[in-house]
Amino acid sequence: MANGCVRLSHLSKHVLTVRQLSGSTCTAASSCHPLIIRQFSAQPLPSDDVNPVQEAKHQLAPDHRQEKSFHVPDFSNFEEAHKPKSNLELVRAYGVFTTCQIRPVVKYADTLLGFTKKVLGANITYNLVRATFFGHFCAGEDQEGIKPKIKMLHKNGIGGILDYAAEDDMDADEGPASRTGPHEKVVARTFDYGSEEVCDGHMRVFMKSIEAAADAPGRGFAAIKITALGNPKLLERVAAGLMAIRNLFSQFDLDMNNVITREEFIKVYNEMFTDATEERTERMFHYLDPDNTGYVDYLGWSQSIKLQDIPSIIKTCRAPGPLYLSSLSEDELKLLDNMMNRLYNIAQVAAKRGVRLMVDAEHTYFQPAIDHAAVELQRRFNKDEVVILNTYQCYLKDSWARMNLDIERSRREGFKFGAKLVRGAYMYLERQRATDLKFSSPVWESLEETHANYNRCADLLVRVCHDEGAEVMIASHNQKSIERAVSLMHELGVEPQQSGIYFGQLLGMADHLTFILGRNGYRAYKYVPFGPVGDVLPYLIRRAQENSDIMTGVSREKGMIAAEIWRRLKEATGLGKALPSTETAASAAQNRTVHVN
Repeated sequence: MANGCVRLSHLSKHVLTVRQLSGSTCTAASSCHPLIIRQFSAQPLPSDDVNPVQEAKHQLAPDHRQEKSFHVPDFSNFEEAHKPKSNLELVRAYGVFTTCQIRPVVKYADTLLGFTKKVLGANITYNLVRATFFGHFCAGEDQEGIKPKIKMLHKNGIGGILDYAAEDDMDADEGPASRTGPHEKVVARTFDYGSEEVCDGHMRVFMKSIEAAADAPGRGFAAIKITALGNPKLLERVAAGLMAIRNLFSQFDLDMNNVITREEFIKVYNEMFTDATEERTERMFHYLDPDNTGYVDYLGWSQSIKLQDIPSIIKTCRAPGPLYLSSLSEDELKLLDNMMNRLYNIAQVAAKRGVRLMVDAEHTYFQPAIDHAAVELQRRFNKDEVVILNTYQCYLKDSWARMNLDIERSRREGFKFGAKLVRGAYMYLERQRATDLKFSSPVWESLEETHANYNRCADLLVRVCHDEGAEVMIASHNQKSIERAVSLMHELGVEPQQSGIYFGQLLGMADHLTFILGRNGYRAYKYVPFGPVGDVLPYLIRRAQENSDIMTGVSREKGMIAAEIWRRLKEATGLGKALPSTETAASAAQNRTVHVN
């Protein structure tokens, strides 16, 4: 290990217990045991088995908005929020949101589009989509087409997170593993695995997004999805292998005190492996504990044992077990190398062009593999500045623990931590999968718990950014979460334009947050999808389906749009006072909270 292990006697006042890391990928929660890592914060942080709502009630933060010297931006100013929009764009936005509130339309959008293509033809259908939903939620079809939108955003103090949003065709009879599961409420965004050549093509597409982000004004961001760069089935196998390595740690930790002693290691190694001579076990333990502390914690364990080591480890196993079953074949290891090489190539281009690269989160049965890949990239490219940001979905119960573990890993290994914080996109699928496989749901039971978990994660990351030079993208449409982060920045004396704290919302949504933040000097960003209309249709459908909670609760956005339309109409015609209904709609939803990606 880089800095060795910390003895338990030194951890009594600064300990973080992390339970059930990525537990949603296990068949039973009990198979994942606690881990201990060092805690550098002023106060010990809770483990992820503590309900975040209860924690918030016991650790109430002061209401920074009561300070006379500071006021959060006025997010209710509909004129400022929609100033850049033309009258036609305002009317289109109102129509799009109204349509999205019609549940049958959202639920059966893919079926309706398929029917329209059969009756009217693809060209007419695509033109209709281009003029409505595509025009509202997407920036254009290619790098040239997105330039006007990027220019408009930059003029208003807003950057772009570019994402080539082409996805696999939902009409296909079969898809990769990430498409399995119920689709009644959510369409999972994945890429169809055709061949290694197709993955190479996706790599080139991501590189185009990076080039477009680099050519745009301001600090550029691009997003990548790892299921586009390798076989999703392979990612599941890799995730299983990583979980087997994690669970092997638990088997050696006999007293479950979160570290493995030399005595424990020798005892278990003798029981599990046929080559357990005294010389062999001592040499193996020294490999895990090069500083001779006498202890190995999980960070040291995971840094020392790699997926590529499993085939050689299992050769001397006395009996086959989970580790044996998760061993990758030579062909699979080759495919894994290919995927990682694509990631390295993409990251090298991003680093060279000065673009930050965000690794999107996906389903829990992929996430250990995605986290592993993201950490490998951060080790290589985040040494001097943040290039790679991994994504944490706060609707997952283990997100708090995993994030803290990764922060500590970056401290020990000496690289900059980067994170994108979202609430989550696959709630219905994750819950249904847990029910089908008969294990505990990885998702918080209530929206209140998700909000509380998001806020504690954001609070920690703002402090880590301030204290340690980390970077975070606070990706949220929740006004209260944004106000909380802005207030904490003020309390800590963080200068918005000098920090690594960014705020992100989807293009076409929550403009009252993004544009107001941008005009007040904060680093505000829009997630900017682009691509040919036909290829982006699955994205547009998913945008409605996975965020159905938003789309049926957009009264505030509609109210603000209606109020701005009426204001312009009054200004142009000299009409009398505003309609009460529009002002009431904008005001009544002032404090609405929503659950978004």
